[in-house]
Amino acid sequence: MLRGQSILCFAPDPWNDIWRNRHQIMSRLARENQVLYVEPRAYLRPVLAQLFGGKLSPRELGAELYEPRPGLYVFRPPRYAPLAGREPLRTLLDSLRAASLRKVLRRLGMRRPILWLFRPDAADVPGRYGEKLLIYHIVDEYTGYADVDAQRAQEIARRERALIARADLVLVTSRRLLESKGGVNPNTYWVPNGVDYMRFAQAAQGGAEPPEVENLPHPRIGYVGALNDKIDVALLEEVAKAYPQGTLMLVGPLRLLDEDARRRFTMLCERPNVLFVGPVPVERVPFFMAACDVGLLPYRRNRWTEYIHPLKLYEYLACGLPVVASDIPAAQEEADLLYIAASKGEFVENIARALAEDAPMLRRARQQRAAQNTWDQRVAKISELIEKALREKA
Repeated sequence: MLRGQSILCFAPDPWNDIWRNRHQIMSRLARENQVLYVEPRAYLRPVLAQLFGGKLSPRELGAELYEPRPGLYVFRPPRYAPLAGREPLRTLLDSLRAASLRKVLRRLGMRRPILWLFRPDAADVPGRYGEKLLIYHIVDEYTGYADVDAQRAQEIARRERALIARADLVLVTSRRLLESKGGVNPNTYWVPNGVDYMRFAQAAQGGAEPPEVENLPHPRIGYVGALNDKIDVALLEEVAKAYPQGTLMLVGPLRLLDEDARRRFTMLCERPNVLFVGPVPVERVPFFMAACDVGLLPYRRNRWTEYIHPLKLYEYLACGLPVVASDIPAAQEEADLLYIAASKGEFVENIARALAEDAPMLRRARQQRAAQNTWDQRVAKISELIEKALREKA
């Protein structure tokens, strides 16, 4: 396991957001290393709107540093220096942000850190903080995001190619990403997402259910994760219609950009057999999953979902749940343990098959598969790759 290093991680989401692979990886690396998790940089217009709207006080404009767990520090860049597009303001604010972060690095005694980036929009960061190693970690096909138009997609692709070429180590979370990104840098490796196995397996052993769901009728058909534009809302509508006596449980933050999808989701939640819980703390997630009878991967099939590797896949399996999934490449990799559907009708039919299964051996097989894909195993693999890259660079 990697030890004694300083890691400077520029993350695309706040530490207290829904947990993703960077939260899992950094929390484990912090056991033997010093990690500084840098939250996303703010943008000028939202900051001004919040400030003049009374939702942000001048006192809250400064940077923030706190330590949520030993060895792991979270830095929120100063809002008085947000991202801006026009010069010379852009360069001035950028210099202020960099100075603020360098001050924190000196305070923590972090010299020559390992720089860890997750998005092409951080392509301006390398070379500014004296890093000894540059890691670029790709978790999505960013040009496939719902809010990316053709012009922006070209810019993202250009930035990403440059970042991949410059990185000392490139990590990707899916086989499809390895196929599409692996031809630029020979030090590109596939390390899929994992699961905090014991948390989910123990939750599945029984105990008190979350109060939000303890009186809900069965069958409980659940989706636990971010409700964003990857989700097929029309598919969820079909599920709700097919099981009026059961419960469709939706747990996670709502981040739908498409107006029609938001409208349909609102109407979906008005159904008496649908419960939208919203976001819950990471420590409660296993108990919501364990309260389900079936776990769903109800994804639209598009350029975004073609390249994903859903975190919740192994989390469902760790709970022993039968999983009904849309026909995406990541699901096909575990096809022997999933119910995969190519159409809405087949998706609903597969839920019926999953609910009817009476095979304890399948439950054990699902949990065994999850136990072979833990975050501890993933971080051990990543540590090996980092140590190899450090030796080669030295």
